[in-house]
This record gives sequence, C-alpha cells and structure tokens, in this order.
Amino acid sequence: MIEPPAVLATLAGSHVLAVPRGTDLAGLARAWFPAARWAREPVSAAQAAASRPMTGARFRGIAVAPVDPAGVLSLDDAVEVTGPYPLDAAGARALALPAQDCDLYGLPAAPVPGTTLAPGLVTGWATAVARRTGGGILPATRERAVVPDPAAAVDLTLWSPTPLRAEDALPLVRPALSGSRLSPVETAPPGAPGGFSLAATYEYDGVVTVRCARSNEMPVVLSTTDWRAHGPWAYQVTWQPPDPHELDLPHPSQLHVIARQRVAPSIARVVATLWRTAGGTVVDAGGFVVPHEEVDARARVR
Repeated sequence: MIEPPAVLATLAGSHVLAVPRGTDLAGLARAWFPAARWAREPVSAAQAAASRPMTGARFRGIAVAPVDPAGVLSLDDAVEVTGPYPLDAAGARALALPAQDCDLYGLPAAPVPGTTLAPGLVTGWATAVARRTGGGILPATRERAVVPDPAAAVDLTLWSPTPLRAEDALPLVRPALSGSRLSPVETAPPGAPGGFSLAATYEYDGVVTVRCARSNEMPVVLSTTDWRAHGPWAYQVTWQPPDPHELDLPHPSQLHVIARQRVAPSIARVVATLWRTAGGTVVDAGGFVVPHEEVDARARVR
C-alpha cells in the first residue's frame, strides 16, 4: 500500500481525484467525454508482481524495467488522467478525504496544449465524479481537500421516448408527492401530449417542480447508451428550497438539510413512477446515468 507522502510525491503538480476503490472511472469519463479511452490499461497488483525484475545468478546483468501499475486514461487525445494509485482508509483520512479505501487519479492542473476541451471542464467533471461517488479532490496546491456532498444532488431527469398529457401525468405524480398541493403551472392545449409543468408546494420544504418538454439538446452521456433506451422528452424533477442561495453553499443550514432529506425520496418516487409508465433513462444533475435500482433505493429512504 502506498503511503500518503509517496502518493503525493508521485502526483506532484497535479490535481488528485479520489474515488472509492474499484470505481469504473472510464465509464464516468465517457459520460462527459464520449471518446475517453485507456491509452494504457492499469496493471493489477498480481500483474505487477509477476513482472518484477528477475533475480539470481542466471539472470545477473539482465536489466528489466519495473512495471508502472498506473494506467493512462485519455479524455480527448491530449488531456490524460493517470492512475489508479491505491490508498487505504487511514491514508485517506490523513489527507482529509472520505475515510474509505480509495483510488487516486492525477489530473492536469495547468492548460494542456492541443486540447479542444473548454477550460475548467476537466475539473468540473472531477467535481461531479467526486459528488457522484462520494469521493473528494486534492487541489494541486494541496491547501485542503474538496469533498462535495453527494446528498446535495437531488434533481433527476427522465429522458423518455413517450410524451404524457398533463391530465395523465397528474394522477401519477400526486401520490408520490403526498401531503403537498399539486397544481398545474402551465400546460399544453387540452388533449395534447407533453409540454406541461406541475408544482408541488411544501410549507417548510420549498417547491418540487415536474416539467415535461421536448428537447433537442440531450446530456452527453445519452450518446453512449442504446438510442432505444431514451428519447427526446425530458421529465425534469427539480427542487427549489425555501432559500435557493443555500443550494450553492458547501455547508448549508440544518434546516436546508432536513428539508432536502424530506423531498429527495419524493423526487425519486416521481421519477420511478414516470419511468414505469413512459420508459426511458434517468440522468442526474451531474450528467450521469442513474440505474433504476438506485432510483428505487432513493425512493425508499424515509
């Protein structure tokens, strides 16, 4: 196991993304960068051990370079992410990262010549990955770790091939948002499918809005999935807390957190119900596909 000082020395000058051990980083990369690929596959511990230099009199004088276990994940043929470098929970805790066995990856901290990626896109992706997986980021300056709150991302969007009429969606959504007053904000002409917006207002927890609209701009991640598994109709289920400014705070108030805990299962129930009726693929606010099992698990939380 690599100790923290050795890891940081290896990744000196790079931002460091920490994700739970065994996370499929290539899959998460393709959600934002469809052309992402392993330019060099990571080597397992067993493969690295088998490739150690040969010893003994028979092999004296034969130079065998040790195998670098880290892989190189190319995002666009110019920007590269290196890793994984394993770190145990104690080492992660010492770096103020979530205390779990994790994999570390180095990301460029300076502009990369020849890249077509917009400035900040890679660090934005790394932040979204850290939030999605419950990981963290060490900036190149090593001032302090950035640990996004995974629970902060509650909004979900169902991308479906099937449009629903407002009058058909209303009885589906109402039970999932029980205890609230559900009223149409704007609707399509009577009998027309799609194009509606419904709002559920909670006295202390803010507003949950369900919007359905056809869109020509889909998340990048849908380009990596079967076209038959999604469609152009976006059912966006979003939450506006009593104080919207708290959405951008790294440490919101306890009242905000309690309200979020109450509405998050309702949002998942709405999406699960709509998916069972209209089909499609669920994408979270970070641009990653959310499996149906996870949506159901979120809906069961009380």
